[in-house]
Amino acid sequence: MHVSKPPENPYIKQIFEDFSDVSKEMGISVGIKHKKINVSNSRVAWEHEQFSRFRVTALTLSELSTPPEFLESTGGLYDTRESVDVESVMRTVKLVSEILARQIYGLRGRNIDVFADNSSLAISPHYIRSWLDLFSRTPRVAPFLQKNDPFIVALKKELSEHTTDVHVQNDVLDGMFTFYDATKSTLNVYQVASVTFDLLFLLVLGSYLIVLFSFLVITTRGLDDLINIFRRPPSRKVKGA
Repeated sequence: MHVSKPPENPYIKQIFEDFSDVSKEMGISVGIKHKKINVSNSRVAWEHEQFSRFRVTALTLSELSTPPEFLESTGGLYDTRESVDVESVMRTVKLVSEILARQIYGLRGRNIDVFADNSSLAISPHYIRSWLDLFSRTPRVAPFLQKNDPFIVALKKELSEHTTDVHVQNDVLDGMFTFYDATKSTLNVYQVASVTFDLLFLLVLGSYLIVLFSFLVITTRGLDDLINIFRRPPSRKVKGA
């Protein structure tokens, strides 16, 4: 659990205690990592730092103990739907859901398993797999996610079925990258001649002008005049007094 506020903060301390209690019941180890925000740097290491800049209590859950370096990829082309561990995702969903339920409904310290297995509120594997299928075939980065994207509409519809008040708010987060809405455009590619072509063309043009000049001189003045043009004039010796 990565946080920007000190672990001694009452809210962070309470959330971490809830995570620790639920994780112990599920046999999962959860630790806490505190990292201060560098206000002068527009790039954030974790997602929650964007909210922490506005003094909103937030945290990031990750299996990584340290943030990835700039432009370091934690995935690749081989990250397909088949490579996702569904059991691990279900375990994480249950962990977060259990903690949120105990926080919202005031069930802290009562040792009540809200999403117990084989109960009416148990995590549905079919439900998780269907959303994983949607996530795997939907680009979710800013340039490819429009305001009325079907993916956002599906999320809003799903939340509306379980809650009474759902609103979609588009926030512009400050960062070092600028994304634009246009995802399709026309690229014009022109093939131009290389430098070698220009040199050959200059050589041919120069040869043509020399031949034309020589032809005009021979036809008008004669061959001797043409030779005299390129002949070195005799040097004049200066006699001393």
